[in-house]
Amino acid sequence: MNTPVRTATGGALTALLLAIPLSAAATGAEVEGDPDNVPSGALEDSVTEMGTADSITGFTPEDFIEPLEHEDVEGGTTTVTISADVLFEFDEAALSDGAQRTLSDTAERLSGVSGTVEVVGHSDGLGDDSYNQELSEDRADAVKEALEDELGSAAPEIEASGMGSDDPVAEETDSDGEDNPGARAQNRRVEISFEGE
Repeated sequence: MNTPVRTATGGALTALLLAIPLSAAATGAEVEGDPDNVPSGALEDSVTEMGTADSITGFTPEDFIEPLEHEDVEGGTTTVTISADVLFEFDEAALSDGAQRTLSDTAERLSGVSGTVEVVGHSDGLGDDSYNQELSEDRADAVKEALEDELGSAAPEIEASGMGSDDPVAEETDSDGEDNPGARAQNRRVEISFEGE
């Protein structure tokens, strides 16, 4: 029995709320804050130009932002490191929808490469070692398959392997022993190494 009363009350309240703005618009009365009735000059007076150089000091974005992809060239070997968070959903080995664009760009660089391309998956240190090993191998295999599909018959030989959490690039706990999620994110990665640039 209570349901019909609520419905009728809700309907009456909705009709009342809808009627108020309509009646103000029908009379042509100016409603404060109405975007259609802004006095001339008010908009220009409300905008203040502000230069970031004068208002932000002591902050260098590069010091706080970790790249999601970077490359290192050592000798004749180039290693492209891509954050696993760009390629995969958390705790998954299937490539995400956005991964294909990233891997397409990398695949272009691999066409015509001589020698073997190495794809190595890495995980963070959360969870069981054997699980992390399997996840990193599965992720490396997924990247290998995507690169081979992208390159077709022009694909060089590509080998895939996983390191699990055995080769971290960042310490996953701080000096107090607290978890460092940013470091864990850095350790979840896929490295693609090849001869040349």
